[in-house]
Amino acid sequence: MSDGQRTATLSVERGLHTLTYRFDPSFALALAAAPVVDVVHASAGISILSAPGTEFGVLAEPGQGLVVLAEQPGTLHLVVRPSVPGGSLDAELALTRVEAPRPAMAKGGPERSPLPDGAGEFLVRAHLSLRGDVSGGRGSWIGGPQAPGRIEGLEIRPIGGALALEYQVATAGRTGGWSAWVPAGAYAGSRGKGMPLIGLRIRLRGDAPDHLELRGEALFLGASPIARNGREIELVGASPLDPLVGLRLDIAAAAEAGEAGAPQGQNDAAPALNRLRVFRRTQPDARAA
Repeated sequence: MSDGQRTATLSVERGLHTLTYRFDPSFALALAAAPVVDVVHASAGISILSAPGTEFGVLAEPGQGLVVLAEQPGTLHLVVRPSVPGGSLDAELALTRVEAPRPAMAKGGPERSPLPDGAGEFLVRAHLSLRGDVSGGRGSWIGGPQAPGRIEGLEIRPIGGALALEYQVATAGRTGGWSAWVPAGAYAGSRGKGMPLIGLRIRLRGDAPDHLELRGEALFLGASPIARNGREIELVGASPLDPLVGLRLDIAAAAEAGEAGAPQGQNDAAPALNRLRVFRRTQPDARAA
């Protein structure tokens, strides 16, 4: 390597990627010329594709990029050189895997019960503060004891058919209170407004088979999980200020629900004087650079 250039090696995983030369406003502020980045070598199984009208394997200025196709893991060898004599060698590159965003899914819990006759499968999607939308199937925790998160809103979405239920949510604050009842598939609550839910009510409609009951578990900040079952259930904490940080919903035949859930009137929340408040913030994913 000469004194007028810099070399770098990038590790590349198997897959399709983009290599982008990021724009640094400091060059414009200093009226300086950004360096040129050359891809001088790609290991076996890796090929690159440059944009039409540009020199192959060369990122001449910030904003340019190329496609990297890796049939197997390997490396790219880069050389950064000044675009003018004595120019800067500072360049910021981003190697990003090309893939569609995947919704976060709740971690699996115990195996869910068989779907009873006349019931429909459903998916619960909730918006968690600092975490975004998280989805979970019937019987899975959203948030919950292992990964609590303040739930700001939710949707119970039917899968492959109709779902004869409706629900309403409660929020705290001057504009809080219980929302209107909404049907399955509708979103109830807010997103990104710092208004976590403090209560949830769910009920089966009159056209739902008589032998079905709802089974729900909820975790409120600083308390133990509570369980409810019945044709209509209400999940609220010991205090009207405690946010909902975990939710698990299922539907079962009445006898099965009675065996697994707590009586409708029983509140399993721990006494307020003995509660320990624990809230863990999920760290953001590291970004490739």
